[in-house]
Amino acid sequence: MDDPNFIRVTSVAEFVKELAALRLRDDCMRFFRGHADFRRYRIRPSIYRHRSLLSNESSLIQEAIIRCPADFPDSCTFFEKLVKLQHYDLPTRLLDVTSNALAALYFACREKERTTGEVIVFDIPKDQVKYYNSDTVALIANVARRPYSFDLDDLPLRRDDFNKQPEIGRLLHDIKEDKPAFRPLIEKKDLTRVICVRAKLDNPRIARQDGAFLLFGIRDKKSRCALVPKDWIVCGNDTKRIIFSNKHRIKKELEQFGISEQTLFPELDYQTKSIVQRFKGKYRRRTRKT
Repeated sequence: MDDPNFIRVTSVAEFVKELAALRLRDDCMRFFRGHADFRRYRIRPSIYRHRSLLSNESSLIQEAIIRCPADFPDSCTFFEKLVKLQHYDLPTRLLDVTSNALAALYFACREKERTTGEVIVFDIPKDQVKYYNSDTVALIANVARRPYSFDLDDLPLRRDDFNKQPEIGRLLHDIKEDKPAFRPLIEKKDLTRVICVRAKLDNPRIARQDGAFLLFGIRDKKSRCALVPKDWIVCGNDTKRIIFSNKHRIKKELEQFGISEQTLFPELDYQTKSIVQRFKGKYRRRTRKT
């Protein structure tokens, strides 16, 4: 691949060198996302990858909650419910990112060893990085509970008139389940945003992975996903992309830095899987020698 916009790295050292050359923008925080196949990947949350799921987004969430109520106590905000569902692979309007570049590199190498992986680098303005209990987070998260027909196109732009619309009234009702004091001061444009959210570190996996989330609003209609602002993307656009294909070697190198399936996934099922794979590898090496 001769395109000068594509920087192919073959080791952890080369990756770190490329990152060191990227100056962090003023008043921004840097986040990363690794994915396995740069040719096919689009920056959008999993709920927008399947139309049939998006059209039933609210029902998906309700079904999970009624089947496992103990996992979703009343004290759990709706955003926190989305985080837990994301943790268990239910499609949501969240997209995982991390502040740990090596963790992102691992996720880009974790699967599909024959494809070319990529790490996307985001410099996100600090005023667009919210905490889990922010009003803006509650607002955008609760879009998930609106029907597929939810549409902002014909709603008035003026805030007072906008907040009097029946659809917005129902959205406010949902938000007030978490925030009873939430005031009807929604700006139409706020529903069309993407924001970065720092969740509680009460989830061991989020803590190990230095995790955060991009939370996606809508682009006027619920059927259309809000777009990540282009100026947030330092690498991962048409200007510059960091890609690599030597995944097996890079994963081996990452183990020397304490980055592996065992360190990033603390749950018992992942721990036992890693242990078994390690001892299988020892057995194969021993049998080859004999």
